[in-house]
Amino acid sequence: MRRPCVSFRPCAPAGAAGASPRRGVPAPVLLSGRNRRRTIIGALQVDSGELVTIVRERCRTEEMVGAMVELGAVRPEIPKLLIWDNAPPHHPHRVRDAAREAGITLAFLPFRSPELMPLEDLWRGLKQTIAANRCYPSLEELTDRAIAWLTTMTDDDRRRRCGFHASKFDWLPT
Repeated sequence: MRRPCVSFRPCAPAGAAGASPRRGVPAPVLLSGRNRRRTIIGALQVDSGELVTIVRERCRTEEMVGAMVELGAVRPEIPKLLIWDNAPPHHPHRVRDAAREAGITLAFLPFRSPELMPLEDLWRGLKQTIAANRCYPSLEELTDRAIAWLTTMTDDDRRRRCGFHASKFDWLPT
């Protein structure tokens, strides 16, 4: 008769009394429910390859409204088209209103179409180079390294990574 696996427990040193619960009793696992995170919001100017990065604690409506204000303040005389996927924080009316007030036109991609998102390849490269299978002493160091990786890249390299040198994004108005 097979016994179902009830829980995974860390191994205790040999001879440790009371180190693990009885068989069939799940080991208590404490979860805070509040994992620390950072969201890097990026906007790339297609013509020049200039990247604007905004770091936020989370990706909620309030953070997106603040990001729209910050992005609108970067060279306000230049019209901006922001192409977004259909993530829930991108759609609230407050975000759309903040974008309109900041002089930003929003365009949404079709649902589940990351291949159409120009910056997706840049984020993928960032995750592979900086975050994948690496542990940092703090979240701030991880964020600093990610921003450093993005800012030390040349404008032409950013455009190439995003696929703007290929015919893939000929549909974008530049």
